[in-house]
Amino acid sequence: MTDEIVNRIAKSKLVTIDLEELFPKGGRLVFDISKWLYEGLILKEKDFRDSIKQQTWQNYKDSYIAISCSTDAIIPSWAYLLVSSNLTPYAKTVVVGDLNLLETVIFTKIIDNLDISFYKNKSVITCF
Repeated sequence: MTDEIVNRIAKSKLVTIDLEELFPKGGRLVFDISKWLYEGLILKEKDFRDSIKQQTWQNYKDSYIAISCSTDAIIPSWAYLLVSSNLTPYAKTVVVGDLNLLETVIFTKIIDNLDISFYKNKSVITCF
């Protein structure tokens, strides 16, 4: 006599939210501004602004971008803002920080915009 294994969860009225299905596809890139610094450490404003003008921003279309500096240079905040303002028309999301911050921002936007009315008064579990 064999006992049949019964999946009681599958037969229950639980509603599953698969967060992976909600997560957007698309390239995640780090835009490192250290390549535009003199010796990787010093920001020369004229050279930096020239690099901004010469950059092909369309290459970042529909990407998710984290702007950072891989060296220990002290970068004025306007430099990040300048890069960000040029990326924003093309990229889906732009943050100043690392890839972890970028993923956090993307995921937070998804959760903030999630219509939860369907889940009201239901038992819900999530998976990722």
